[in-house]
Amino acid sequence: MTLLEPDTDGQLALEDDCVDLFDLAGDPLDAAVARLKAGVKPTAEDITLLTEAARTAQRAFEEVSAANDVLDDASDLGEDLTTALAETLRRRARAEVPALLAALRAQAARVERSEAVRTIANRVLGNGGPDESAALAPVPALTAALLPRVPSVYDDEEEAGASLADLWERQERLERVQDRVRGERVEHVAAHLVALAERIVERAFLDARFTRAALDEMDRAYALWCASTRAEVPLTVSGKP
Repeated sequence: MTLLEPDTDGQLALEDDCVDLFDLAGDPLDAAVARLKAGVKPTAEDITLLTEAARTAQRAFEEVSAANDVLDDASDLGEDLTTALAETLRRRARAEVPALLAALRAQAARVERSEAVRTIANRVLGNGGPDESAALAPVPALTAALLPRVPSVYDDEEEAGASLADLWERQERLERVQDRVRGERVEHVAAHLVALAERIVERAFLDARFTRAALDEMDRAYALWCASTRAEVPLTVSGKP
């Protein structure tokens, strides 16, 4: 297309269509683009507007690419943190768990900031808004009342005429059951913690509201897990008594 100068009336005949060059709707950039499409030689102001627009678009594309990299990193790191959490809980290493929970929370915050930038970049590029989050079930809450109950000596009535040996055997049997149930309680809370981490990572921390609620629940579950492990006898942390 040959670039033309507008005539004195501000009109340009282009393939039987008449474009009013001095009354274009929209902002100055829209007007500059319309003039360029119409074959009009761009002015210095037009060139400046188009150059800045190109730079802005390039920066927006870079921000979208960076956001994609953040999601990739979050997915990989999230899986590693989940695996480490499961192993740490298995070893009953209470002192190591808070750092893992903090790392999950930091990664979630990083993704949330990155996605906010992505939203702005997509708006600059004229892309649609973010996809609607898939409906997720509420974050399950775990309390001590939902854990297996540790049996008590008061659960069974004492047999009349029972000998001291019978009572001793009964006590030993009760303690074995109590130890088993305490272990089940610990494992139950650990499984809850790992399941929450897995659900967060499945969506690469993208559902910010669910992620925040799940991380808060993990903090509460960690406290419950600590209480459960303290009830075990003997208690070891990181292999030390």
